[in-house]
Amino acid sequence: MKRTTGSTLPFYGVILLWGFGSGLLLPVLPLYARSLGFSIEEWGLLVTVYAASTFIFEWMWGALSDRVDRRAFIAAGLLSGAALTYLYTLEAFTPFLYALQFVRGATFIMVGPAVKALVSDLNSGGIGLSMGLYSSVRRLGSVAGPIVGTLIAEAWSYESALHVYTAVYLIGALMTAMIPKVVTPPRVEGEATSIIKDSKALFAIRPILVLFAIPVIVYMGRTVIGSYLPIYAQEIVGMSTVGVGVLFSVGNIAGLLTTPVFGWLSDRHGRASVVLTCFLLSMAAMFGISLAGSPLQLTLSLVFFTMCFSPLTPLLLAMLADATPRSLLGTSMGIYSTFENLGIALTPPIYSLIWISYAPSAIFVFGALTQVLGILLLLTTRKQSSN
Repeated sequence: MKRTTGSTLPFYGVILLWGFGSGLLLPVLPLYARSLGFSIEEWGLLVTVYAASTFIFEWMWGALSDRVDRRAFIAAGLLSGAALTYLYTLEAFTPFLYALQFVRGATFIMVGPAVKALVSDLNSGGIGLSMGLYSSVRRLGSVAGPIVGTLIAEAWSYESALHVYTAVYLIGALMTAMIPKVVTPPRVEGEATSIIKDSKALFAIRPILVLFAIPVIVYMGRTVIGSYLPIYAQEIVGMSTVGVGVLFSVGNIAGLLTTPVFGWLSDRHGRASVVLTCFLLSMAAMFGISLAGSPLQLTLSLVFFTMCFSPLTPLLLAMLADATPRSLLGTSMGIYSTFENLGIALTPPIYSLIWISYAPSAIFVFGALTQVLGILLLLTTRKQSSN
């Protein structure tokens, strides 16, 4: 039985700051890259480089967090994100932006699996509700982040917005010292302890294997929104920099409201059915985004998409936590996140090619079609996933 000491409030404070920084970076970084003269193809390559490094390293950080205090991984990841993002703003480092992207991905990615595993470690109620709460707190930070970041960028500069990001993550790293320490049971003598053996043990469990495959599809869809919609909204729909920030903040408010509700419903009515519903609705919403021709239409379409799409990841994480042995939780979360990163890494070259060769709006049609694969995968294993 795990034991904790202290209040969990600082933990959720760190999640709030993590979400704020992520929300700030979401519209600012692609627009900043475009202001530096990066083409759509070059921006897609930057996204791919970051995703490739996270794909390589995240499973390892997750596995190591099962053996070391998870708080140390959260602090180290936030510190690396702060330091490396500050370097992005220095003119001398612009030629090395691809290298910085790779290093930032490799080190900042420590945060994700450690936080997700701690949510389960500190859970005192239904895991679906806990994952929904985690997602909502992070999204609450993401509500303010886009507006603050774009306001600063328009009033001063993109570099100033990235400086605020750096300061926020430095504060978050310091706050990790106040997160409750989790005392976990020692491993049974003779139990396999190598990272490779732990990973093989997880892949041998069929429901977990399915849950490792689904996030690839989820993030193939998410990448088109997070990495391309800011540029699309500004350059195609004609929204201002602050307008782009408001667009994402409004969308995040919608996700903030629906995520805990879906988590609560999944604790009572089965997660697989709720996940399937979210897939179907988010696919329809992405088609709506491709048809939007004005800022209002784009905002309404994004709100609908975020309401349906935001609950997917916390629900899948709850299913994974249900299926994973407690001693392998960090390893499992790390591998899951690695497959998320695979979905991110696979798609930018495709989206860039579609943007240039056909039409910018066609990337959202392609993003919607990728979600069909997730629906089919879930349907073939629905019985196992519901157990």
